[in-house]
Amino acid sequence: MQIVALLLLLASALVMERMVTLDTFLGRTEASFQLSLDAKHFSHGVAPILLASFISGLAGALSQKNLQGTGGKNPYLFSMELCAVSVIILAISVLFSPDGELIRANGFWSGWTPWTMIPIFTNSVGGIIVGLVTKYAGSVRKGFALIFGIFISGLLQAPDTGVSREQIVGGLLAGISLWMHANNQAKPEARKTTKQD
Repeated sequence: MQIVALLLLLASALVMERMVTLDTFLGRTEASFQLSLDAKHFSHGVAPILLASFISGLAGALSQKNLQGTGGKNPYLFSMELCAVSVIILAISVLFSPDGELIRANGFWSGWTPWTMIPIFTNSVGGIIVGLVTKYAGSVRKGFALIFGIFISGLLQAPDTGVSREQIVGGLLAGISLWMHANNQAKPEARKTTKQD
């Protein structure tokens, strides 16, 4: 049932982001909807998204194992380690990009204003929060939180654009999947008996 709940969560994300139309999701394929999967669409769209999703899931599982495993790491230290690796990778990538040429010509701080610190601050605080959520709730619940975040951001945009059918159906699917996942957790006693067997 938990796998079904995760598949429902995936469906809710696809519906809310309008990657799958409601008619297609509900099985009502119309003549106006035609899926064209040419080579470029697959190589520049589908394949990179599937690879990124796989890598993200793998990173979430490995992070959760490091944070929650035997003698789990401190989430603040783990976030700092990830940040240090990110800085090194970004510094190397800047050397081989057009931005690197601009930095060499104009200096690193060129174009910076006090407003530049806002995304830097929110990104760093977000990284710490993700580490804490992964440590204490797990990466699956973090995925639920992400989908509900998309739903809430859609509701906050509602006064301007209105709530769409996709957002309503996606929110309902996410709620049902969360309920299914939470109600089908293995009981602690059941875990203990299976470990002894």
